[in-house]
Amino acid sequence: MRRINLAGVDLNLLVVFNAIMQERHVTRAAERIGMTQPAVSHALKRLRGLFGDPLFVRVPGGMEPTPAAIEAGEAIGSILETIEAVIATHRGFEPATVHRTFTVGLSDYAAFVVLPALLEHVRREAPNVRLLVRHTSHVQGHDMLDAGEVELIAGNFPQSPDHLEDELIFEEDFLCAARRSTAGFDPDLSLETYLGLGHLHVSLMGEPRGYVDRHLGRKGLRRDIVATVGHFLLAPFTLARSDLVATEPRRILEPLAKDLDLALAPPPFEVPPFPVTQVWHKRHTADAGHLWLRGQIQRAAEPLPPSGPAGP
Repeated sequence: MRRINLAGVDLNLLVVFNAIMQERHVTRAAERIGMTQPAVSHALKRLRGLFGDPLFVRVPGGMEPTPAAIEAGEAIGSILETIEAVIATHRGFEPATVHRTFTVGLSDYAAFVVLPALLEHVRREAPNVRLLVRHTSHVQGHDMLDAGEVELIAGNFPQSPDHLEDELIFEEDFLCAARRSTAGFDPDLSLETYLGLGHLHVSLMGEPRGYVDRHLGRKGLRRDIVATVGHFLLAPFTLARSDLVATEPRRILEPLAKDLDLALAPPPFEVPPFPVTQVWHKRHTADAGHLWLRGQIQRAAEPLPPSGPAGP
């Protein structure tokens, strides 16, 4: 193997390589690392000379990595993360002055619950910190962490494998909601009335039955699902224009009930709460900046005060 004199190599080129690998687009890569598009294009030209390979070729909508880039990509990403963690651990983290971008994976549910307060805290305490938020889900989150697409995820996820850390943020319970004029829907909603209504179901993967249905099924019961949608935030707005009822997380339904004229009621059967966690790779555990971010997410998701269901 031909030895490379690292003293003659601009290691910042690896930062550019990693950004293009993640974004698959020169302009977005430039935005990600705070460079101009021409500067990134020039760096890519130098990278091609260094590797003796095109590395990325233009395709409709962006850049496609060559086999050589794919082979090098995982190692380069890991090297950069290790360097970042070493420097951050020893340098400390001063929120008021630090310049840093955190890439966070949130579902629409987690973004609705956490992001507004999180941005408020970050803008007040760390004005030069930037958040890059990417959509994730129950089934995608761990894979996105492993691929380096995000450095932290928040939401409801399967049990974490050993190389990931997780921390409980809160436990979420359920409410039933329907348009206030829906016949039979009131704060003392009975199981008989509940089963006699048409239902709106949220499934990010389009599955016809979900968490609520599994608990109904244990009682030998089944609800009539009229419509299934792929985003939590569609549910309240759909209820406001229909005669359907939804059984969904309280922190989605409760804040919108008044403005959308929805009535709320506890489910007429037991639906256990589910955990909402934040998850990260163990390599970030000791990173002072990452620790600060996790604390901000905990603050942003502080439990809501209890409130009674809205009447019909």
